[in-house]
Amino acid sequence: MSYLIADPKNKNARPAPDYADYRDPTFRPEFVADMERVSPFQRQYPNGVAVLRYDARQFDFCGLVGDTLAAAGMLDRVALAARGNRLEYLHELVAAENQAMDSSQQSAAAKALYEMPARFGALYERLLAEIVVPQLGVGPAHFQRTPTFRVFFPNAPGYPGETSYHSDIMIGHNPREVNVFVPLVRCEATRSLLFAELPESLELLREYDYDFARFGLDTQNDPVLMERCARMCQPLEVDVGDIVVFDSRCVHAGPANKTPLTRVTFDARVMPVADHATQHNVYQGRGRRRADFSIGAYFSAHAVG
Repeated sequence: MSYLIADPKNKNARPAPDYADYRDPTFRPEFVADMERVSPFQRQYPNGVAVLRYDARQFDFCGLVGDTLAAAGMLDRVALAARGNRLEYLHELVAAENQAMDSSQQSAAAKALYEMPARFGALYERLLAEIVVPQLGVGPAHFQRTPTFRVFFPNAPGYPGETSYHSDIMIGHNPREVNVFVPLVRCEATRSLLFAELPESLELLREYDYDFARFGLDTQNDPVLMERCARMCQPLEVDVGDIVVFDSRCVHAGPANKTPLTRVTFDARVMPVADHATQHNVYQGRGRRRADFSIGAYFSAHAVG
């Protein structure tokens, strides 16, 4: 994600991301209707969030993370095994230069996890097909082909600006998506996702009339909004074996990790087949790659669940 100054008149303003603009008159009516509707997921989970469970012994994501980082030359696999494959101790094993964040909140260690072995992809799809999608209440769904890994080391340098409160729609995602957040360590305090439930999130975004550029700038510069978001967005307290699913309209943030342990998580999005079939708007990412959020590109060509 590129960080731009959204208000050139205020030279003291902190940078804000290049957030999506949905004012186009051919795009906006369906977009606003999607923001305001009661989605199938919301009908089942009115607060826009649920915590599911899976057997982590059958889905050894932690072991695969260790294997991948070792293959990339970033850690001693034996040393991690001696710590019970507990990824919260990665900061003791990974060199400092691989812990710093770039402007998209990615460390070199996190980027290495995009080279996961094929067996990770099979386990990931199985998790969605068997555990996640059947419990969403949305019917079959396409899924993000490559999940996003987050490795937030304790007090690592490079966190961009103030806490980046946002909803994924602000960075180009579809309001009909459902988010999937999978912790690979115990998550709490700033070693977690800060999260606001759907009713509060929608109330706040409506006040901004879905002007995400203005909202994004204010999250970096307006003390009143920053305090309000801090009250709204509480840390999810979850552990290995939990899966958090939530509405893409929910406001959330990945804060700078001020705890003494490492946060390791991955997240993904699913697009219900029924929702995709009735939608006309086309969504595109705002990051440096301008991701194509279409079926067969960002999302799997086939559906699961």
